[in-house]
Amino acid sequence: MLLLSLVGYILLILGILLTAIIIIPYNYNVSGEKHAELALKGSVSWLFGGIKLIFSRYSKQNKEMTVVFMGISKKLNIQEKSKKEKDKADSEKGKDTKSAKRIGFDSSYLKKDVIQKAFALVFKILKHCLPKTLSIHARIGFNDPMYTGFLCALNSQLCVLITKLDINIQPVFDEEVIEGRFSIGGRIWLPYLILVMIGFLITKPIRNILFLKMKRKNKGGPQHAR
Repeated sequence: MLLLSLVGYILLILGILLTAIIIIPYNYNVSGEKHAELALKGSVSWLFGGIKLIFSRYSKQNKEMTVVFMGISKKLNIQEKSKKEKDKADSEKGKDTKSAKRIGFDSSYLKKDVIQKAFALVFKILKHCLPKTLSIHARIGFNDPMYTGFLCALNSQLCVLITKLDINIQPVFDEEVIEGRFSIGGRIWLPYLILVMIGFLITKPIRNILFLKMKRKNKGGPQHAR
């Protein structure tokens, strides 16, 4: 009886924790500055700031990460990979790419309706994850003045998408330069993302693909369900 009660309490605690993870939104903030050197700092917080992950990167210094749990912080140093380690990682990545090519991909799935649903999914996710606040004060110029003109057009479009906007961009058409500071902040709510993913999976084109993969797998093994 005591064991059953203990198991019940554990399941209750896990249920409450899982519900909190899903319902309580995650807040993020990223800021940076570039003049002579580049400096970046960001954070992801949950449980109304009780749990926070802070990361920073400064030029010519290692990345730093700090985990904060209910006011108790622990700093983690992230070492940069040496050139030898990077070359080894690139070599292994190349092998994985070749292996993926051998496995192949069934391009018959890429029909017009599937692509439309996939683009709609990506658009909804990006729209939800867009920052609620954005601040940019910078001088920006590209090697090709046409790209600087595109940047000016993008600046006007951002005013429509983001509610709290503080942008002061000085376009430079005769010099390639990027210097200034920025800050973005927003919120991510997991229930919305879960519902969007479920809605994507139950659409007719995606259902047909899933049923076809299951049918092939049952008929001829996993190698037929690519």
